[in-house]
Amino acid sequence: MQSKEIIREKIKEAVASVLPITLIVAVLCLFLIPVSNGLLLSFLIGSLLLIVGMGLFTPGADMSMTQIGTHIGTKMTQSRKLWFILVLGFALGVAVTLSEPDLQVLATYVPGIDRNVLMLTVSVGVGLFLAVSLLRILLRIPLRWLLLGCYAVIFILAALSDPDFLAVAFDSGGVTTGPMTVPFIMALGVGVTSLRRDEKAKSDSFGLVEL
Repeated sequence: MQSKEIIREKIKEAVASVLPITLIVAVLCLFLIPVSNGLLLSFLIGSLLLIVGMGLFTPGADMSMTQIGTHIGTKMTQSRKLWFILVLGFALGVAVTLSEPDLQVLATYVPGIDRNVLMLTVSVGVGLFLAVSLLRILLRIPLRWLLLGCYAVIFILAALSDPDFLAVAFDSGGVTTGPMTVPFIMALGVGVTSLRRDEKAKSDSFGLVEL
């Protein structure tokens, strides 16, 4: 009974997320930008399937990725081995990003860049910064200083980069915060900070996704 309530609530959330953009696109297609009836029908059916899929996927991610992420984070910290925590954090960041549906879609449609190269590059980047994030939690480094430093590097690289690669880079950063990556990484941070007893432990569990 509780599972049904959870699924029903998640489907409501999916409707609230998908329905507004569906209505806007439908109105545009009907009155301003005419499309064939078949294409419009395909869009509406796809929107319905998206709502159902999100409604089923989200509770599944909560029951699996969130719980396992918290458990792994706790066990990692109990090892008390900094090198082990960083290496495992890097490996987990790469693995969970490779499984991210949003990244797979982006990599399929980006022209001029090999799909596997793009996915591996983005995954290694997430793994690297997940390790940095865990190091920040363990050493209690203020988040703002890391963000300022990272943004400074980003703007320097942006000024030196080809505009085409710059667009792909920022889009890649956006798709890494998807339905697979975010629940796992946030739960991992909660697990890592669970053994700390200081007053800033809970707040330090945030910021992993941002980094």
